Amino acid sequence: MKFGKYLAVIVMGLMLLSGEAFAQKTLRMKFVKGSSSVITLLNTTTIETNFAGNKSKTDLTMEMDLSQTVTDTMPDGSAIVRQKLSRIKMSTAGGGLGATLSYDSLTPEDSAEPSPLSLGLKPLVGAEFEIAFNNRGEVLDVTPPEDLLKKLSENQATAGFAQLFNGEAFKSMLSQSSVVLPAQAISQGDKWETKIASNAQLGGAAVTISYVYGGTVEIGGKSLEKLDVSMVVTLIPSQGPDAPKLKVKKQASSGAMYFDNDGGAMSHSELKQLMQIETVIGQNTLLQQTTTNLKMQVK
Repeated sequence: MKFGKYLAVIVMGLMLLSGEAFAQKTLRMKFVKGSSSVITLLNTTTIETNFAGNKSKTDLTMEMDLSQTVTDTMPDGSAIVRQKLSRIKMSTAGGGLGATLSYDSLTPEDSAEPSPLSLGLKPLVGAEFEIAFNNRGEVLDVTPPEDLLKKLSENQATAGFAQLFNGEAFKSMLSQSSVVLPAQAISQGDKWETKIASNAQLGGAAVTISYVYGGTVEIGGKSLEKLDVSMVVTLIPSQGPDAPKLKVKKQASSGAMYFDNDGGAMSHSELKQLMQIETVIGQNTLLQQTTTNLKMQVK
């Protein structure tokens, strides 16, 4: 009789432990109309190039502050968010010429002659983008400012930036750095993925982002949901007749995102990626290896 009671206690204990271990949680964004926040991005990149026996190395650092305000919300939890590039700071050193360039939107330029960096970056400061998100964080649509695209297109030196910040291109770029939460409730160890592709006509990449739910962690006295992240990039060949042949020789990525499920917003993240691409140009081969470390903080 006593053994039966002990067995019942043990079974109940195991059931409770099992329930805790496999407890499911639904992760969702919670947009509040009128709420504001600032996203700070820090990107450090090293590009190593080997072309026809000539080697070069370029180090690039970019810091950006994105001020965002929720301008409208829908009954299904989706929202319209207005993002403004409030600050851009960038420096680059090395490369084929060994030049060092820098730009900081908060620092007045000493010379009346604009630097190559300021030509492309200065028009972006203060630019406002209207972005539609669903309550899983997925980017549904992007509306760039028409005056920005027009201004960039008018200058041959900045025309490439105009293509980068048009609706579809910016949506693809933003989607790669934004979290997409799972559609269903999840338990620790559950996996899901999202896929993003750019315009195949112009060439580009198809990106598969994989997530693994790491459970709830305590950071700075706050309960956050840890999402382990990795991505795989597949190059999309350009349809142009003289387009170079591209091949991914090596790639690796790892990182973690931390989501505040109580507040319904991202907290911070850090992602690392290595990409080695071989490009065949005529009889020559260009080998380029890019190592990127991207940190993000929301305040």
